[in-house]
Amino acid sequence: MEEPVVVEVKSIVKQGLSLFGHMMDTVNHLNPGQSLIVKSTFNPRPLMSQMRRRGYTVNQEKVGKLVVTTFIPSTEIDRFPNDGPSMAMDMPIDGPEEFLDNRGLVPPEPMERTLAKLDELPMGTVLVIHNDRVPVFLLGQLDDDGYPYEIHAQVDDSAIVRILKTH
Repeated sequence: MEEPVVVEVKSIVKQGLSLFGHMMDTVNHLNPGQSLIVKSTFNPRPLMSQMRRRGYTVNQEKVGKLVVTTFIPSTEIDRFPNDGPSMAMDMPIDGPEEFLDNRGLVPPEPMERTLAKLDELPMGTVLVIHNDRVPVFLLGQLDDDGYPYEIHAQVDDSAIVRILKTH
């Protein structure tokens, strides 16, 4: 078994790197079957969503002030134990697109605008939003509501999120 990759978030932030972009780069360079351990002072919810979508099991424990999150590759049986909401998260994000530029807005306006626009759209439409940063609270809401999405971190630390209207 290959050694897990260990990432300490504090060192990434100290280097002035884009946290989400760096993490996604690290994830994309994991070898098949390789685990990832992230040590941070917060719950990395967007990363957890991305990794679950990629078929990883997520375990978390608090060690002092640190939150240690371990991402372990799952077997096919572990990944799809039933036909519940997790299946919706593996859907391709394809369909006619609507664009919403949320850059320059102050929270919670980007999230409110996005959810309102999503309510207006017909099923099967992809809402493409561009935010100043990864919209952590929106991603949590999308996860809770069962909307599949994908995140594309940009070089300027902004984020493009593609959300499929499924219901």
